[in-house]
Amino acid sequence: MVPLCGFGLAPPVIVKAALGIFIGNAYAQNLQQGLLRIFIKDNANNKLLKPVLPAVESLQTAMEELDNPALRHQRLKEEKKDEHHGSGHHIIPIPVYVGVLLVLLVGTIITVWVARYDFGAMNTVIAMLVATIKASFVLAYFMHLKYDNMMNRVIFGSAFFFLMLLVFFSVADIWTRVHITKGF
Repeated sequence: MVPLCGFGLAPPVIVKAALGIFIGNAYAQNLQQGLLRIFIKDNANNKLLKPVLPAVESLQTAMEELDNPALRHQRLKEEKKDEHHGSGHHIIPIPVYVGVLLVLLVGTIITVWVARYDFGAMNTVIAMLVATIKASFVLAYFMHLKYDNMMNRVIFGSAFFFLMLLVFFSVADIWTRVHITKGF
């Protein structure tokens, strides 16, 4: 029993419990006494700590919001108001949706038509091209990426870029392998 409790399970549990108590105590003291607020106020003009103060302020704000959820709700409400104040909500007119519907229907017809013929090695390329065009319309209009900020476009674009990179290296690997001919 001594090896199990003395050397095996007990020390990690004791260390984790002690760290938890220490962190909880520091958190409670900071909330009660506002230690980080005092630190920020005392060091506002300190040139060495100036780069660190925004992080300390955000930590203090996060801790206060954990203690009082109404503060977090109020901050999110203000951010949402500020976010929509400049850009505005886009309402897409019905004719645009009808146009996108027609493009998607034509794309589906082209997909079915292409599937009836054998283009050899180009079958997959043509099918993926039509699917990519259709997916682009869905992303732009139904997911509102056309009217969203640039960062979301960059995220979607980088995902497609890395997918194409994966496909490129896979195709390059397959094409560079030695072709085995049938023997007997």
